[in-house]
Amino acid sequence: MSQQVGKSLQRKQTHYINSILITSLALLMLGLMSILFISFKYEEANIKEDMVISAYLKEGLTDADVDKLLKKIEGEASVKATKFISKDDAMKIFEEKFNEDPSEILGDVNPLPASVDVTLTASSVNVDSIKLFREKLQLYPEITHTRANEELISSVDDDLKIAGFIIAGFSILFLIISIAIIDKTIRLSMYSNRFLVRSMQLVGATRSFITSPYVRRSIINGLISAGIAMLLLLLGVLYVHNNFKYWDFSNTTIKRGFIFTFLMLIGVGVLITWFSTRNSVHKYIRMKLDELY
Repeated sequence: MSQQVGKSLQRKQTHYINSILITSLALLMLGLMSILFISFKYEEANIKEDMVISAYLKEGLTDADVDKLLKKIEGEASVKATKFISKDDAMKIFEEKFNEDPSEILGDVNPLPASVDVTLTASSVNVDSIKLFREKLQLYPEITHTRANEELISSVDDDLKIAGFIIAGFSILFLIISIAIIDKTIRLSMYSNRFLVRSMQLVGATRSFITSPYVRRSIINGLISAGIAMLLLLLGVLYVHNNFKYWDFSNTTIKRGFIFTFLMLIGVGVLITWFSTRNSVHKYIRMKLDELY
């Protein structure tokens, strides 16, 4: 008799550990997809902010005029940064780009105008926003004309949208798969307790009295599973960061993304284990005795 009790307790302990491990792996899988989506948004912002609008300046502007212009442009809500390129700087860029020395033909004459490279915030980088911003720049009397590769911007913007939809779709799919795995694991774990649940009901225990201990344990299991998943995820993130210097943790998108991921793992871990456990207990309470076999 004591051996049977011992084996029964051992089986329950094994079910308990397996339930936590499987739930942890499901949450880890979900966390990895979330990190992938965060990384995509991070790269998307970097790509968009590498695109600049060049505003070419009229001749004869003083340093004070240029500083005043830069402050006005930087005051625009959609502007992230500006960079002044003098006539001499423009000539150096030309020489590096084309590997030629224009002075051999032009002598001391420098026909290249000074300019301001304007970097917009990632959310403002699309064809319509850039067109409107270029029209706004043209109203400045210090600026003669502007230039931006709108075809490239349009192509990149379209490609990023498609990639974003694909990654978002996979993230939703992984969320559904993770929820299904956790739900199935909890139901299988509760199956071994079906006779105990029924016995408690037969001796007069109320539904809430029967459900409460299982629900409390499920919440603890959810927290433990989420904690394991977060620890593994954090170790992986730190490894990538330390060895490849990939993520910039001062970046707002990265910080908010990681905080959201960790909160999501806790929320999903607790809510799904609670919901599945509660439904399983209620199911066995409603079942007839012969249906338990």
